[in-house]
Amino acid sequence: MTTKKGKSDLLPIKRRLRSNQTPAEQLLWSKLRGFQIHGLKFRRQHGIGSYIVDFFCPERSLVIEVDGDVHHTETQQTKDLQRENHLTSLGLQILRYTNDEIIKNLDGVLKDLTRQLLRRSTSPFPLLTKAGDHSNRPNPLPRVFFEQPTLKVASELLGKVLIKQTPNGIIQAKIVDTEAYVGPEDLACHASKGRTKRTEIMFGPAGFTYVYLIYGMYHCLNIVTEQEQYPAAVLIRGLEILGGDYSPDWPRRIDGPGRVCRFLEVNRTHNGLDATLGNTLWIEDHGLAVFPKQIQTLPRIGVAYAGEWAKKLWRFCLPASTPPKTRRVTPK
Repeated sequence: MTTKKGKSDLLPIKRRLRSNQTPAEQLLWSKLRGFQIHGLKFRRQHGIGSYIVDFFCPERSLVIEVDGDVHHTETQQTKDLQRENHLTSLGLQILRYTNDEIIKNLDGVLKDLTRQLLRRSTSPFPLLTKAGDHSNRPNPLPRVFFEQPTLKVASELLGKVLIKQTPNGIIQAKIVDTEAYVGPEDLACHASKGRTKRTEIMFGPAGFTYVYLIYGMYHCLNIVTEQEQYPAAVLIRGLEILGGDYSPDWPRRIDGPGRVCRFLEVNRTHNGLDATLGNTLWIEDHGLAVFPKQIQTLPRIGVAYAGEWAKKLWRFCLPASTPPKTRRVTPK
């Protein structure tokens, strides 16, 4: 299944529902649209498999359902339970608000929504956490996030936090540069040469790491995307170290997939890890807002051999952060 469009035959129904939103849905949508809540993107009447949910936040894997009087009936409650069990099995969280709650107490609904969103996120904390400190439990992105179309995953990984366990603690860095490699038709994708021992991991479930060696000396870290049997992945090209607790010997920004892996000490032994488990290497959403106008789309690097495919604007990156200017004080 897919969390982007759901089944194609649901499209006319989704369009009809969007054109006939209830007053409560219209009111809530007016507060959700346009990245108003923590800079997060919400979708309305969104298809997930055979279901259409009222509102969906892909970055938080969060579904919001607006319930009317019909949901009070025993028959509908049974259907709601089946629907909810299916959605939660995909790693999604479901919030329910009634029409009356939204119309009569919108501020209360938004406060509760904010509280729930914060529970689904972890505030940024220093780069290194001491070994044995379990106060911050892993909160990895769920598999459903990586099952989305590769271009979408590559874009939405910007601002997410890549975490790597080491013997001395954990390293955390914001993802600032990615590249998408999409299926066997993409001549820049390794899978274009067929299913091999090297690319086997790309044909499996989303959310696993794909690590390979280039030029006999540089490792590259990728995360597998989309559905099983469709080989696609996102390359992590750049990181930005978070917090102030980091060695002055490290650059603030790390550009290039080889440098990323050298910094993280990632090699072929990290190939095939399940990044959705929160062990060894994983990715979290720490609520670091990224606005669409910040994202640069560029051709991928080092794939000139792919001909026209090399011209695809499938690289997504954020500009380097600039340190705040020091205010000059003129002596009196």
